[in-house]
Amino acid sequence: MKVGEYLIKAVQKTGTRHVFGIQGDYVLNFYDQLYKSPLKLINTCSEQGAGFAADAYARMTGFGAVCVTYGVGGLNLANTTAQAFAERSPVLIISGAPGMSERQHDALLHHKVKSFESQLNVFREMTVAQAVLGKAETAPAEIDRVIRAIQATKKPGYIELPRDMVMAETGEPPAGSSGELPETDREAIDEAVREIESMLAASKRPMVMVGIEIHRFGLQQDLLKFLEISGFPFVTGILGKSVISEDHPQFVGVYAGAMTPKDVRQAVEESDCLIAVGPLVTDLSTGIFTQHIDPSKTIFSEPDGLKVKHHFYPSVGMKDFFDFMTPIMAKFKRAVPAAPNREIPPFVPVTGKAITVERFIACVNAFLSDETVVIAEAGDSLCAALDLRVHGKSGFMSPAYYASLGFAVPAAVGVQCAASGRRPLVIAGDGAFQMTGMEITTAIRYGLNPIIVVLNNGGYGTFRHIIDGAFNDIQPWHYAEIPKMMGAGEGYTVTKENDLAAALAAAKKNGSTPTVIDVHIGRDDYSSRLRILSEKLGKRVK
Repeated sequence: MKVGEYLIKAVQKTGTRHVFGIQGDYVLNFYDQLYKSPLKLINTCSEQGAGFAADAYARMTGFGAVCVTYGVGGLNLANTTAQAFAERSPVLIISGAPGMSERQHDALLHHKVKSFESQLNVFREMTVAQAVLGKAETAPAEIDRVIRAIQATKKPGYIELPRDMVMAETGEPPAGSSGELPETDREAIDEAVREIESMLAASKRPMVMVGIEIHRFGLQQDLLKFLEISGFPFVTGILGKSVISEDHPQFVGVYAGAMTPKDVRQAVEESDCLIAVGPLVTDLSTGIFTQHIDPSKTIFSEPDGLKVKHHFYPSVGMKDFFDFMTPIMAKFKRAVPAAPNREIPPFVPVTGKAITVERFIACVNAFLSDETVVIAEAGDSLCAALDLRVHGKSGFMSPAYYASLGFAVPAAVGVQCAASGRRPLVIAGDGAFQMTGMEITTAIRYGLNPIIVVLNNGGYGTFRHIIDGAFNDIQPWHYAEIPKMMGAGEGYTVTKENDLAAALAAAKKNGSTPTVIDVHIGRDDYSSRLRILSEKLGKRVK
């Protein structure tokens, strides 16, 4: 078969059904192959939009793919790939490139930067594996190697496809390494079990903290079994919000250091045995390192190893942890306390009253269903949305560590391609929306129907509360008019509580096209969580 055909089949084997991107002359032959294959091409407005869509798709399904041209296309993906690497999102980047035969004498070909290795060198810094398919006979093995690395680590990988290799004849790769991970050290497991059992036997207030890597490595069912046998209460981090349903009776809340409600923070920080599985411990997830957790009372299970108090077992992964701990948890079982009343009160709008961030969240809380996937931009869109009660598993998504603005609208395209039965509700500040909001037209083109809420305060509100200035202001747009400009969809402008309730109800009925809701909030209106975060960030900036 042809090298391009082998690459397509390898992507199909991952279960991927869509590829996001924008074509260019260095990748046109491969695009023609993609178009004729069972994979569905999703052409976005920009490469960054394609990268964010592929990232969101990977977060939903376990693998995503984005395909672009060389230089102007590939380097436009640097930011989205960096986010995928930082937050463990398994995305395959496929970049077209000048043909191997064209590179003689270091020719000055368009889209080239310094050398023909410049783009490869950039992606070496933000991918777990890279390959340039410069030889047809080794291309299949190289493709398989990169894809195995992505699947094993849940981090992005990079494949560069010279255009004169797309139609080059190749065959199946030679038998070799299957890419399996090394076996776990049994002695290390036995020692870890003894140490953990000793901690649990003495514990009176055990607590489980659930991180995003439970989702990345597909361990939700293992986690549920562990929780239900033990009876232990659990919290999630901000990246791990909705890894399992927040309607679970043992769910306590979302923990983020000083940004956490007092009762949730006390439950975590006063625990005498905190079992953290799959967390990413970052400045944002800990409220700018305002957590007060005693390392001598913690058990940290991560993809790269297990830490019990101050002892590290590098060969013991998260799956190992569940396999050896779950069967013995019955002897440490705690009675599950009666769940607090979590019924979401109906939203009763006050006619004529200006909408605030707090009341916006109350209204959205009453609107959410099991099918909703909330996608929140970084900033107050994220901080405020932490108070939403997400019903369905994997019902919340945000770049809560890397914190790149512009993620949410293209992510809605990726989410709905990945899970057609789920409907995205995007919450984006107006500054973030202006970066990538035109990907609404991609949603229209492919028959998607996200609900996009723009929190409109005239600029970058998060930064205003750190250091203010005219640089935080933006040119106002009539966001509700955008669907009209694009020829499809509905738009609503909201200034009052009753406007918001009516707009969400209308959006729910509009099941065929995107809906844009322009929510006008006060210039200085922001959530209590953002107030705390801004104070901590402000001290660092100043």
